[in-house]
Amino acid sequence: MVFLKRSSLVFIIWLTGCVSSTYRISNADGGRFELAVTPDRIALECEDVSENRDVPYGFMIHVLDDAKTVVEVQQMNTLGKDDCDNRLVKIGRILRTGRNIYVAGVGDLNTPRKIEKWTHTFPAHGTFNSNGHVLQFVAIANENGLCFDAQMGDEKPCPDGVNFPIRDKR
Repeated sequence: MVFLKRSSLVFIIWLTGCVSSTYRISNADGGRFELAVTPDRIALECEDVSENRDVPYGFMIHVLDDAKTVVEVQQMNTLGKDDCDNRLVKIGRILRTGRNIYVAGVGDLNTPRKIEKWTHTFPAHGTFNSNGHVLQFVAIANENGLCFDAQMGDEKPCPDGVNFPIRDKR
């Protein structure tokens, strides 16, 4: 029995040790991008932006890129606290149940990175600065079919009108 417990522990350590942290990018037409990352490279945030606003929360996904800087993926409209917290729960489930995460957004990731003062912490990696790259959030999904669309939430079809080219190539 002692041998069985030790073997299980070693297997779990071996399994987690073999999973590498990845970041890949695909550029689609019209400024659409897809990021393919492991969950350890994502941090979620509901930022209080309540100065003179009735709906005071901005939803953001921070993604650690291959240069150890942070790409900001932002919901462009502000949300109420319950709506923003709901996104944290639903997207948190996508991160917990997947090993490959796909984030679709619109913006420009081809400009040179510039180090900004804002920092974000990723428990498995540390704290890193934003790099000036911002995408408008479109959708996030994992390889198991869980998905959250910026406009439709987790309603089907998800994502609404967006394909994930990196995911579809696996």
